[in-house]
Amino acid sequence: MSKQCIDVSVLCEVRPLPGVRRGLLNRLLPLVLLASLSLSAHSVLAQAPAVSGFDLAWLDEFDGMSIDSSKWDVADTNVPTNNSLQDYLPDQVSVSGGNLVITAENSASRGLPYVSGSVISKVAQQYGRWEVRANLPTGKGMWPAIWLLSDTTKNAWPSQGEIDIMENRGDQPNLTSSAFHYGTNPPFSHQFVAKEQQSVAGGSQVNYHNSFHNYAVEWDNKQIRFYVDDVHHATVRDSDTGGFISRQSDGMNVILNLAVGGDFLDNPDASTPWPQDFRVDHVYAYTKADSDPVMTFDNGSFDDNGGSLAHWSTYGNTIGAGTNVRGDNQHVASGDGALKLYGQFDGTENYSGVEQGLTVTGGETLFAQASAFVDSNDSIFATDNYAVLNIDYYNQQYGEFGSGQYIGSDSVVLADGATLNDVWLTRQLSSVVPDGAVEARLALVFVQPQFAGGAVHIDSVRFFSAAAVPEPSTLWMLVAITGLCFVRRKSRSFSAST
Repeated sequence: MSKQCIDVSVLCEVRPLPGVRRGLLNRLLPLVLLASLSLSAHSVLAQAPAVSGFDLAWLDEFDGMSIDSSKWDVADTNVPTNNSLQDYLPDQVSVSGGNLVITAENSASRGLPYVSGSVISKVAQQYGRWEVRANLPTGKGMWPAIWLLSDTTKNAWPSQGEIDIMENRGDQPNLTSSAFHYGTNPPFSHQFVAKEQQSVAGGSQVNYHNSFHNYAVEWDNKQIRFYVDDVHHATVRDSDTGGFISRQSDGMNVILNLAVGGDFLDNPDASTPWPQDFRVDHVYAYTKADSDPVMTFDNGSFDDNGGSLAHWSTYGNTIGAGTNVRGDNQHVASGDGALKLYGQFDGTENYSGVEQGLTVTGGETLFAQASAFVDSNDSIFATDNYAVLNIDYYNQQYGEFGSGQYIGSDSVVLADGATLNDVWLTRQLSSVVPDGAVEARLALVFVQPQFAGGAVHIDSVRFFSAAAVPEPSTLWMLVAITGLCFVRRKSRSFSAST
């Protein structure tokens, strides 16, 4: 994050207005400048990106000399949870260089072999969006976490749930996880839904230990959506929890901590370097606005954030060396990045890809376009594999495919076993929004019916409504495809929902 300062060494010449005495102006000028600088400094230090559908509630960018005690409580306890091995001490929490720094050390304290730190926000809220930008520590036994939890002295865990925005193991730099824990107490009952994620951007595996990354969650009474670097990688729906999300009633606080060892991972050993720092650049907390988000289409070029899948939702993405839904630069139609898709090789017919929604109303005409490329050295020629572009319609934002929230789909094949190799081929689709739809979701889907290999590269994706004024670069497309026959609407037999 850019840290700005205001240079007052050079000021423009001020000329007195007619009828205003110079002496009065000279006395007023310092006050005017002071007020101006105060407002400017406040605007610089208190900036947070606007997010459609949410209102900024509070933030901390850690620009002071110490932690802001009006926003955070600092833990002081030698009673760890989950069999972790650290004593949480206030001295292990500091603010330096515009970051919150939580430091773990190989030093025994109060009956525990290690020391570390933890902070909890004073503000609790139910529903909204939380975003934390952080750089994670590296080393076996390190367990950094960004999570939300209600006051367990009032409601015993997990009766009001727990939202784990991000957890990481210090010896897994390319993988993070998110989870929702829920249940009853008393009687004690604990269930959870968890999802690991890893990402490829610009053809390279993303390392979460060597730079700052954004971790976010959006929570309402229907679902919980998890994001890493603006990629929506997981959703927990109310139906996944037996209605727990809609019944949950308490606000939650933000917790930032660095545990050492415990049930989630292996304990430190001789290979673990010390000390370890968990650095946080900012925390932004938003409440849910009165109006729903206005969903727009972004990053159809797959160039954002160094060739990433930012602004897209991913699904069917395997964990391991062969990340099969990836931002890649092996073949690009334009810009620096493209999407690369291939199958999961799990022994069943499987579906992998990305999707992104657009706010719509019934009767609108939508236009979509994508270019696809099949490399002859990694071809789907003569296989049953294929890639399609779908426009899926929903009567509820972030609706679930195959549920009562899903209306139907229009589709066009991008590539299949008969597609010409080693050349970019462009496909287009025109569709009329059905009555009752509020979201049109463009989905790029790779279908692998059996074990056949091969991949499809996709780039230059466009998706917009005829009611919107297209950019000059897309105007030609509008002219070119308005003469296409509308594709007959059909229900898909596969899911592209996260």
